[in-house]
Amino acid sequence: MIYLDYAANTPVEEEVLDEFIKITKKHIANPNSTHKIGKEAKNIIDITSKNIAKYFNCKKENIIYTSGASESNNLVIKGTTFQKEKGKIIISATEHSSIVAPCNYLAEKGYEVAVIPLTKEGIIDIDTLKKELDESVVLVSINAVDSELGTIQPIEKVGEILKEYPNIIFHTDATQAIGKIDINYESVDFITFAPHKFFGLNGTGVLVNRNNKKLIPLIHGGKSTTKYRSGTPVTANIAALNKAFDLAVKNLKDREKQIKKLNKKLREELTKIKSVHINSPKKSIPTTLNISLTDKNAKEIVKKLEEKEIYLSTTTACSLESMPSKSVYAITKDENLAKNTIRISISHKTKEEEIERFLEIFKELIK
Repeated sequence: MIYLDYAANTPVEEEVLDEFIKITKKHIANPNSTHKIGKEAKNIIDITSKNIAKYFNCKKENIIYTSGASESNNLVIKGTTFQKEKGKIIISATEHSSIVAPCNYLAEKGYEVAVIPLTKEGIIDIDTLKKELDESVVLVSINAVDSELGTIQPIEKVGEILKEYPNIIFHTDATQAIGKIDINYESVDFITFAPHKFFGLNGTGVLVNRNNKKLIPLIHGGKSTTKYRSGTPVTANIAALNKAFDLAVKNLKDREKQIKKLNKKLREELTKIKSVHINSPKKSIPTTLNISLTDKNAKEIVKKLEEKEIYLSTTTACSLESMPSKSVYAITKDENLAKNTIRISISHKTKEEEIERFLEIFKELIK
C-alpha cells in the first residue's frame, strides 16, 4: 500500500497511542471531580494546556478542547458573531467547509459575508481585504494554509492591517499548518487545529483563545476545562494530543528536509507530463502538491490508482464528491481544471521508492 493522503488523515504515532493507553488505564477518574484521583487527572490536562499555551504565548485557561476542528471553527464563528444582532464576516475563497457552512447559516440570519478572492499565486488579495474592512466587520477568518493547494496565507500581514480595527476578531484555521510549518500567530485572536493532522488521534480538536476574547458557547452545561465549552474532558485524548503536538513541533525542521526532497521530485517529474497542470504555487507547504489533468478524468485515474493500492484524493475529504475544487477555480478560473484535480499529500513517513512507484504507475495510466 502507498498512502498519499496525509492532508486528510495521518496514522497515529506509536508513542501517541502508547500514551493514550497508559493514561486510559491509569487515570480513570473524572478530571472535574474534587477528590485526589480526580485532581491527578486534571493535572494531566493542565500539563497539556500549559504546553500548548506556551507555544502560542497565552494562558492555559485560554486553551479550549473540542471534538475536532469543525466544532472549533463553528464555536469561534458563531460564538463571536452571536454577540451582535448583525455585522459582517470576512473569509477567504479557500476556507474549509466548517468555516463556509456556519457563515452561510449566519448569512441566512442577516449577517453579511464577504469572500476575499485569491491572486494567481494563491494568496488572498490584500487590496480587496482592505476595501472590505469597516466598522461593521465582526470577524475576519483566514486559513493559515489552504487544505487543497497547500498555499501559505499572509497571516502576519493580515494581523498588521487589523491593528487599525481593534474591535475586529481575527481567527485562523491552522489545521493544515501545525506540525508542517512555523507561523507567527502573535496577531491572531483565535487559532483552530486538530491532532489527527499531525499523527495524533481523531476525535479531539483545539481552539486557542489567545487574547481571552468574549465567546458565547455552543455547548452549555456543567464544569469543564474552560467556561467556553461544557462536557467532561477526556483525559487520555488530551494527553495523547500533548504527545503528538510535542513530536510534531520539535521534529518539524528534520521532517521538512525529507518532505521537500520528495516534493521536488514530484514537481519535476509531473511537470514533464503534457496533460498535467501543477496547481500548487511554489510557495506552498511541501507536504501538499495539487495537480489537474487537462485531458483525462481525475476521478477515474484516482480509482485506477486505488486498484493498484495507491491512495490519494481528488479534493478535500470533507468536500462533496461532485463539487469542483473551489481553491483551484479561485486561482485558475478554469472549470475543467477545477473538476479534474488530484491532491497528493505526503509526510516524513513517505519513502522515496513509494514516490517512484506512484510516478511509474501514474505515467502508465496517463498514457
